[in-house]
Amino acid sequence: MRDTPEWPPLPERFESLIWALLKTQKTIGEYQLMRTLAEEGFPQFKPDLDPLIMFRAHFLLFHLLYRLQDRWLFESRGWLSIHTTDIHLQEMQSVADSEEESRQELLEDDPLKSYYLDYSEFLNTQEEDVLSLLDDFWRKMAGSPIHAMGPEDRLKAQQRLGLQGQTVSIESVKLQFRALCQLHHPDKGGDPQVFRQICDAKELLLQSL
Repeated sequence: MRDTPEWPPLPERFESLIWALLKTQKTIGEYQLMRTLAEEGFPQFKPDLDPLIMFRAHFLLFHLLYRLQDRWLFESRGWLSIHTTDIHLQEMQSVADSEEESRQELLEDDPLKSYYLDYSEFLNTQEEDVLSLLDDFWRKMAGSPIHAMGPEDRLKAQQRLGLQGQTVSIESVKLQFRALCQLHHPDKGGDPQVFRQICDAKELLLQSL
């Protein structure tokens, strides 16, 4: 594990609350866990429409969960399985009874785990990085790359972002994209197709400036 930057301390009651929660229900999704933590007095995990705030809440939660994963395994309390849609505690007896190869896999280096345990990612990731990640993800989901833009494409992109008839600048594109992102992000119940179109329109206009 990295010694720098220094990890933040586990919030008071965080470990005991997670332990009690996972002992009383078989599995919980990330979003439900974040809402539960916020209701229990941890506002840093409250789901938010702002992309950067949501990223930091997500990253901090997974950072702390991966630390608990190591601690609980070391203390023979169980194996904390961590996925966005399925966070659950595997009893230590189940881990011990599993095949040697399977148990060894639990201890091997996990690139995703290494990412979340690198606290510099939390400190250094900015809003532009988060929006870029979102753009890339939904563009891959769409399965269609951005194409070269002509005058008609530019007009359609401006209309998609609600910028028709206006002087388009980097600042206006980013501000309008952020506002529309809060309305149409699929994680908040928005239409994935509309969100992809918004992402593509934003990228097209930024490429033309």
